[in-house]
Parts: sequence; C-alpha cells; structure tokens
Amino acid sequence: ILGARDSQILSWLYRYRFLQQSQLLALLQPKSAKRFTERLGDLYHETGYINRPALQASQFDSHCTSMLYEISEAGCDYLDALGQLPPRAVTMSRRTRRRYNPQFLHSMMIIEALLAVEMATRTISGQRFVPVDEILAKAPEPVRRAANPLSVPVTIMPGQGLPGLRSPLNTHLIPDALYGIEYLIDGQKKYRFWALECERTSPTRRNTSRASSTQLKQAAYDSLIQSRAFQRHWGIPNLKLWLVTGDGVEH
Repeated sequence: ILGARDSQILSWLYRYRFLQQSQLLALLQPKSAKRFTERLGDLYHETGYINRPALQASQFDSHCTSMLYEISEAGCDYLDALGQLPPRAVTMSRRTRRRYNPQFLHSMMIIEALLAVEMATRTISGQRFVPVDEILAKAPEPVRRAANPLSVPVTIMPGQGLPGLRSPLNTHLIPDALYGIEYLIDGQKKYRFWALECERTSPTRRNTSRASSTQLKQAAYDSLIQSRAFQRHWGIPNLKLWLVTGDGVEH
C-alpha cells in the first residue's frame, strides 16, 4: 500500500524525470533520512514504480554520487489512475523507447538548473515556480497540439555578430526548458519567464551558420525577444534567456 509520501516521491520524479536521492531528500525533508532511503529501495524493488537508470553507472562516481532514480511507466500509470499527474518541469519527463539516452548528462544539467530555481522560490515568500506544463496549458491551441510546442520559428538577420551569415536565416528555436516565476506583490500576481539553454559542448562560435554554436543560439534568442514572437507563440508577456555553459558560466 502506497502512502502520501510515496505519491510525493513519484510526483517529483514525474515532474523532473531524473532525481538523485540527495535531491529527493532536500525536496521532501523526511524526519529519517535512513528510513526514506529504505523506502526508495522498497519502491524500486517491490512496486516497480521507480527505476535506477542503468546508464548512470558509467556517468557517475559510485563512491561520491547518490543513487539516481526515475519514475517508471508503471509509476506514471499509478499517478494517472489517481488523477495525480503533476505539471511537468521538463518535457522529457517520460522515458522514450530507446533505453539509453545519449544526452543524459545534458538532461541532468537542465534538471539541476531548474531544480535549483524551484527550490530557491520555495524559500522566498510571495514567489512560486511556474513549470512548463502550466505555461503551455495557456498557449494558443495550435501550439498546444503541435508535436513539439516548445519549437518556435525565428529569423536571424545578417549583422548580428555573425560574420558567416550572408542572408536571413529562418530556423526554429527549441529551448531546453521554459519556466516562469510568479511574484505576489501588493496582492497582485506578476510574472517573469525564462528560456533555459544548457550548452555542455557547443563551441562559442563557428565560421558557418549551418552548425550550432553558442553565438548562433544567442543571436536566435535576440531575434526572438526583439520580435516578441514568444507572445504570439506561447502567450507569455515577457521572456529572458538564461544560458548556462559547461564551464559553469551563466549569461
């Protein structure tokens, strides 16, 4: 029989897909860390509602990194049957058919950045983290029905610090994540929204506009924000870019 704490564990795992044991402890703050850890083992061994991704073995140092968990399809079905699927913070929440995710470290970088923001808002009175599912629920219907509602068209014009760009480049931006923060100010709710981009390995610049680079990504967001196309596409009133690179530098 699953209790309320078990459902909370499943909900947080559905919200982010991958979470380390240490992150779950920080989120749920159980009275007994030992008993909580044992319960995670029960949920893995006895219910099959959570998994320990096999791919973590080659990516983490087992001596210093806490166990990684993800919700299983059975866990998703359990929450769904109870009507308790929470709004997702990441659109990669459910496992794809491919068991190995070649972008695993990139996924963890996104999760860690978002989780840090959400946990910070929980400590500040009058602030609330707004996850991507809540944003998309209010987007125009064609966007909600799109195969990838985060994909937004954008045109990059020559002269935006891209010497290799000779003519307008029509492309699509797909943020690694989209989130907001709700601020309660004098009894009124105000909102700010961010597109998160995590760049682990992309070079700062390239000599061609046909390959990804941080510089090209920045130019695309500059165009998106200047044109305010995000308003038409996602129905949000403002947008900023939060760019996190592999060296830990934030822009």
